[in-house]
Amino acid sequence: TRQFAVSLAGIRTSPDAVGVAWVISRVILVGTVVGYVPYPDGPSVINDVRLYAEWSNLLASGRFPIGDDMWQYPPGAGVVFALAAVLGSNPIAAFLLIALVCDLAVLIVLITAGRRRGVGLDAAWAWIIGALLVGPVFIARFDVVPTLAAVVALVLVSRPVWSGAAIAAGALLKVWPGLMLIALPRHALPRGILGFVVAGAAILGGVLVWSTGGVSFLGEQGARGLQVESVGALPFMTWNAVTRAVPTEFRFGAMEVDVPIAIPLGLAITLGGLAVLGFLGILRLAGRLEDIGPGDIALVALLVSVVTSRVLSPQYSVWIIGVAAVTFLDPRSRMRTVVWLLVPSILVTQVIYPFGYGSFLDGVWWAVALQVARVGLLVAATGLGLWIVVRQAFRGGIPIPRRQRPAAAAGWDG
Repeated sequence: TRQFAVSLAGIRTSPDAVGVAWVISRVILVGTVVGYVPYPDGPSVINDVRLYAEWSNLLASGRFPIGDDMWQYPPGAGVVFALAAVLGSNPIAAFLLIALVCDLAVLIVLITAGRRRGVGLDAAWAWIIGALLVGPVFIARFDVVPTLAAVVALVLVSRPVWSGAAIAAGALLKVWPGLMLIALPRHALPRGILGFVVAGAAILGGVLVWSTGGVSFLGEQGARGLQVESVGALPFMTWNAVTRAVPTEFRFGAMEVDVPIAIPLGLAITLGGLAVLGFLGILRLAGRLEDIGPGDIALVALLVSVVTSRVLSPQYSVWIIGVAAVTFLDPRSRMRTVVWLLVPSILVTQVIYPFGYGSFLDGVWWAVALQVARVGLLVAATGLGLWIVVRQAFRGGIPIPRRQRPAAAAGWDG
């Protein structure tokens, strides 16, 4: 047993083992997507990539899909999709390549940061294992690209101008990385915002010069209701398991609960999430979060936004995995229990989609029960994380002797 533990520890701290594990895991994921590795209904997850491919040819000509209610991406995403068309005659294969390159870049960032800070390779292992928990959706969606920007931003917190620039790049890819601004210490916020504004203006200006319709996605969001997997839709979908009487409709690229109250309820939940995020922002500006790890704050802010969103697509797990992995770079992190709650929630998500999705929509009891477990664990993780951060904030954070503060700050030097 002791020898096995020593061998396991050696694997855990070996960059070579990390590299081999990444290759094996990604071969499995790509194989499930293209149908070479047995996986129930695995190839169906590539449907979104086929949609990306349709957009790619249009975007390569400098035109965004204006009027397409399935186009819900900020302008930076158009550049990535256009790149897939430019890279070759098969934009689907090109997109998978882009996703893999960004995936590998995240791994390299986490390995480099872990070794520089002397905290090992746990963050890199979390990223590798997390991708397997997410399943083939991990590589068959766009979300690994903005996740790279968010991870880079968190690693570069001690260089706020560059961190802000990475946040801007991520926000122009899929909005949510903008939440990473709250991870910047109060004294670094002005420089972080400067980097955000300058980089954001430069990227957005370049995209608008190159294309037409880059901001058209803004007009496609107001009428969204509750996607069936969202936290707000859970009571309706649970009732559907009893009555089979809750209608659903395909809108904005997702299945939504088709009841009159869904749109105002979704708006109310979203406003509640914004209020909580605003409260965290006030704590940051008041200097209450200075001794809490940036990764911890970023993870809690992200979880709040996810559970109060009108959509809870499976690919949101990619965001969570990336930010959660960053918490392993900080020995001060209090998010370990939160992460362990997220593990089964993300794994259950893979069971629900793709091969249990039809049963879930039809109200089959086992699929609805899995969704209840998924949402329950996610809400519990969010509540626990928020409670930990707020408690630390009003206790003055984690006490750190003054002489250790420079070393702690240096630990977040990317």
